[in-house]
Amino acid sequence: MNLPARFSREVRVAATAQQQVRSFWASFESFYLSPASVALLVLNLLDGLFTLTFLQLDVAEELNPLMRAAYESSPLLFMVSKLVIVNAGLTLLCMHRGLRASRLAIRAGALIYAIINVYHFAFLAHLVRHWPHFA
Repeated sequence: MNLPARFSREVRVAATAQQQVRSFWASFESFYLSPASVALLVLNLLDGLFTLTFLQLDVAEELNPLMRAAYESSPLLFMVSKLVIVNAGLTLLCMHRGLRASRLAIRAGALIYAIINVYHFAFLAHLVRHWPHFA
C-alpha cells in the first residue's frame, strides 16, 4: 500500500517538472522582438564596428576597461564580447517584456546607442574633413 502512494507522488513531481519545462519553452515560442529591440541590436553592431575601426586606425581609445582588455587580447574577442553582452541583456529584457520597466529599458538602450552612433558619425566626418592630418 505504501508503494503506490510513493509512486503516485513521484508521478506528480515529474508531471510538475514537465509543466515547468513546457512553460519555460513556451516563453520562447512567443518571443517577440520589438522595433526598439531590433534597433538596439543594429545600433550595438554599428557601435562595435565604428569603435573597432577607430581603434584599428589608432585615432581613438577604448575607455571601458572591460572592452579595452578584450580588444587588447583580440579584436575578434572585442566584437564577440560586445555583441554577446548586449544580446544576453536584451534576451532577458525580451523574456520579461510584460513588465513596463523592461520595455522602457529596451527603448532607453536603443536611444543611448542612437546617440553614441550619432557621435561616431560626427567623429567620422571630422576625420574625413581633416584627412590625412587627423592626429
